[in-house]
Amino acid sequence: MIRKIFFLFFTVVLISVSGCSSSEDSGNFSFGKGKFRFKMSDSTGKALLSGVLEVKTYSQNGEITGTILITKKYVSDFPGYSSMSTEFSGEVSNTEKTVFINTNPKIADSNVFWNMKMKTNSLSGEWRYSVFRGNLTTGKIKITSY
Repeated sequence: MIRKIFFLFFTVVLISVSGCSSSEDSGNFSFGKGKFRFKMSDSTGKALLSGVLEVKTYSQNGEITGTILITKKYVSDFPGYSSMSTEFSGEVSNTEKTVFINTNPKIADSNVFWNMKMKTNSLSGEWRYSVFRGNLTTGKIKITSY
């Protein structure tokens, strides 16, 4: 009987500890200058691109600039891909807990925009391929620690 109680207690403790050990749930994510991983997917969650976003400047008013390095293409082409640049600009609002990124700040139309919310372990939200006549395609974007 004591063995069964000990086994049950040990099992409960083991399950509790394993549930708390996920690094993604650690809440240590902080967005600022530095390198971050990103993953773009379509509206159904199918992966399109992944890579490294490097924030090089972060001004006091929340303006950011940096570079985008695509490390893996899961889909050979999708609407908006050819409009993305290797440089970005954007804004961070700590009060609203949002981040906006323009993946091609040198042109006024035919851009992919990332609109994200700050979470405890990531930035996540939506990307939109926008042209002069309006939005064409949308999907999901997630940024995590590097």
